[in-house]
Amino acid sequence: MALRRISGRLFEQQSSDYEDCELVVDGDRVSVLSGADKQNVGALSQLKIQARLGSFAQKITLPDGRVFETEDLDAVEQLRPGGFWNTVAKTEKTGWHLLPLAIATPFLAFGLYKLMIPVLINMGMSITPDKGLHALDKSTLRTLDRIILDDTELTIERQNELTTLFNKLLEAKEKTGAKSDRNFKYKLLFRDAGPIGPNAFALPGGTIVVTDDLVQEFDEDYIIAAVLAHEIGHVDNEHQLRQVYRALGMWFMITMIAGDAGEILEDALLEGSAVLSLSYSRKHEMGADNYSYDLLKAADMRTDGLVGFFDGLQKKYPLPKKGEWAMSHPVADNRIENIIERIIADGGTPPDRDLDTPSDDEESKTKDVPVKEE
Repeated sequence: MALRRISGRLFEQQSSDYEDCELVVDGDRVSVLSGADKQNVGALSQLKIQARLGSFAQKITLPDGRVFETEDLDAVEQLRPGGFWNTVAKTEKTGWHLLPLAIATPFLAFGLYKLMIPVLINMGMSITPDKGLHALDKSTLRTLDRIILDDTELTIERQNELTTLFNKLLEAKEKTGAKSDRNFKYKLLFRDAGPIGPNAFALPGGTIVVTDDLVQEFDEDYIIAAVLAHEIGHVDNEHQLRQVYRALGMWFMITMIAGDAGEILEDALLEGSAVLSLSYSRKHEMGADNYSYDLLKAADMRTDGLVGFFDGLQKKYPLPKKGEWAMSHPVADNRIENIIERIIADGGTPPDRDLDTPSDDEESKTKDVPVKEE
């Protein structure tokens, strides 16, 4: 190796004091040149060269413990012995490392999603105590009441009627054979949800919230009973808890790849904000629909309530009839068909349906056909 001079600073052991100098490499011998003073420090093989980190200054630890620091990264690179880190440094300089990284990243992310997320979900669910679910219900409801929900305007009499209906469904749960190791605290609440419209949702610990619009727009109790049974199904099958941990698992994965997401995780755990953005999977929705059917049957109630519910929604809030593959929820027609098939399988008669709402195809045809002038 030819004679090389590298300008930099020499730090004494465990000190911030330094002096400007040059590191002189002559063959295999290394010395430090400071003004007219030249000190032999040892052999090149005795130097400990720090792995290169971007454009940061390079540090070289001398045999006697002193540290030489320089910004002449290319010169230091020439001192490195062959091997893995030398290859890494050269790759980093050329930028070719980005190509395999770009190729590997999608596969890595997909692998983490398919393998890690289910593991995290199962681990989280297994260690979550019942008290944790009840605390999550309270914190989530507190957040919802603050930003979305208002006090109900339903009469006390109507609330009591629906609570009696709800309790009847809970009493029939044992007849379905559905069992859970959880000690859910089932509770029915009513809220004015404004733009959310006719809806109901369940929280992980057993709290079920029904909106005023749902009660006012569907005055038939058998329809509301079917919706309540559906939400009980979500709770009993722990769909909400699984979705909460899926959200947390995604943030954990993002944290691993992109950096800190502590505040988001804290909000999800302490305020229940993750629940606000959750949507059930198609499998969960169909499972809750079937649970609803079984529970209504066990309670000796009409089992076609969900059919009436979806038909009513279709009239006032047209739902997608196509494109289920691109949706998290099954489309309404598929869910209606599922309930009707179960009714027929049990020897029942399918309900009469008022199907005066045009389908997507009919609406598009109506818009495209010009009106003839007589």
